[in-house]
Amino acid sequence: MPELPEVESVVRALRDNKPSLIGSRIRSVEVIWPDVLSPHIHNVSLAHLEGCSFDSIGRLGKFLIFYLSCPGNRRLSLVVHLRMTGRLFLVRDCDAIERHTRLALMLDNGLALRFDDPRKFGRVWLVDDPETVTHGMGPDALTVGPDEFTARLLGYRRQIKPLLLDQSFVAGIGNIYADESLFRAALHPLTNSADLLPDETRRLHAAIISVLGEAVAAGGANIDGVFKAGSFVVTVYGRGGAPCRICGTPISKIRVGQRGTHFCSHCQKL
Repeated sequence: MPELPEVESVVRALRDNKPSLIGSRIRSVEVIWPDVLSPHIHNVSLAHLEGCSFDSIGRLGKFLIFYLSCPGNRRLSLVVHLRMTGRLFLVRDCDAIERHTRLALMLDNGLALRFDDPRKFGRVWLVDDPETVTHGMGPDALTVGPDEFTARLLGYRRQIKPLLLDQSFVAGIGNIYADESLFRAALHPLTNSADLLPDETRRLHAAIISVLGEAVAAGGANIDGVFKAGSFVVTVYGRGGAPCRICGTPISKIRVGQRGTHFCSHCQKL
C-alpha cells in the first residue's frame, strides 16, 4: 500500500509540476465505477463538483485532500485514499478512458484528472469538511514534533511495531516505513512502547522524521511496482534472509500484529 512518502509524491506532482492542477476548474465529472465513491455526507454529491476550482492540495497521513472553491461561494473538499493500487494523474481530456479508470474530472484547460485503481480498493469522498473523513487520526508522521510524539506515546502500552501502524497514533506510517524507522532507531519491533527509555523515544522520533523525509525527497519506494520508480533504498523491509547492510547478519522476518516484519537481530536487540 502506498504510504506517506508515496502519497506526498502524488501531491507534489499534481501541485508543483507543469501543468499544475492548482487554478484549474472542473467542467464535468465522469464516474466510470460508482463504488469508487464512499457514501455521500451532508447531502454533498459529485454533481456539486461542476464549476469548482482547485485552490490547494493537502495531505494527512495517506489521505489526499483537494480544497475547492465552488459556485455560490461554497467551499468543498475532495478526499482520496489510494489504498493499494490507486493512482491520480493528469492526462489530456480527449485521451481514451483506460481499463482501470474509475473516475475522471474534465477540466477547463483541456486536461482531465483521472483516478485509476486496478484492485478497486481506493475511495473518494466529497465533503464540506475533510475532518468528516479524517477524524480520529493522529498527527501527520512527517511533521509531528518530539514533544507531541513523546506525550502521545505515554498513553499506550503496546508493541511498538503495531503502534506505529495505528493511524490514530500518528498518521501515514505503513509496513515499509515502520520497519525502516525501527531499524534506524535500533529498536526491536516487539519492544513494548511503555518500556522505551527517554533516549529511545527521542531516537525513534528522529528516525521516523529522517526516514520519511528521505523517502519523500526520493519520491518514495517502488517496491511493488505500483508507483513510478522512487529511489528510496530500503535497508530491512522485504529483505528477509539478505545480509544486514550494517553488520551482515541475515535479516529476520516474523509476523507482528498479522503483518510481515523485517529486522536485524543484531542491530535491533530486544
